[in-house]
Amino acid sequence: MYGWYAVFDNDEVHYLTRKQVARLGVLAMSALTLTLGAVAAGHEALLPWALLLPALATLWIGLLAWTIHRLRQLRRVVWCVKLSDRRVIGYDYARRRTVLDWTVIERIELTDSGLLFVGPPPASLEVPLLFPDFAVLSHHALGHAEFYGIPVYVHGRPWQELDVYNLFPFLAPSAGPARPPA
Repeated sequence: MYGWYAVFDNDEVHYLTRKQVARLGVLAMSALTLTLGAVAAGHEALLPWALLLPALATLWIGLLAWTIHRLRQLRRVVWCVKLSDRRVIGYDYARRRTVLDWTVIERIELTDSGLLFVGPPPASLEVPLLFPDFAVLSHHALGHAEFYGIPVYVHGRPWQELDVYNLFPFLAPSAGPARPPA
């Protein structure tokens, strides 16, 4: 029934993600303080400008590139997920809404960090393992994936190609008949 959502949220994920974004702000302020100190040292002729300017440029270019990369990663982490029969809606640390229709989701990946809904770039949603109802959420998502024919991956491989004995060695028969080759 369209309009009905299964809603899953976790305030701890929201708090932890916002905390990581705040750390990026502290890092930027630290780099600014370092830059001002270095410029003051250059102005007082304690450091040569020929060495100082390239070092500061490298620092800021590297910091900017890494910050943009990290913000993109944090932007896809959701603290609230709504699943319906037509779409997935996720809310990031800044409460920005990302909507993925099931028809545009390319695959669903189960990773060490959680469940990843991969849509057309750059749209992706990552649901961390910290969700208390992670198993229920995963089963809902996999049910929709099966209905829409969306491939499911486990650690980067389609789940049909996985050898359960490699994933869970304790399941391997110890002295029984040989298992079929993978």
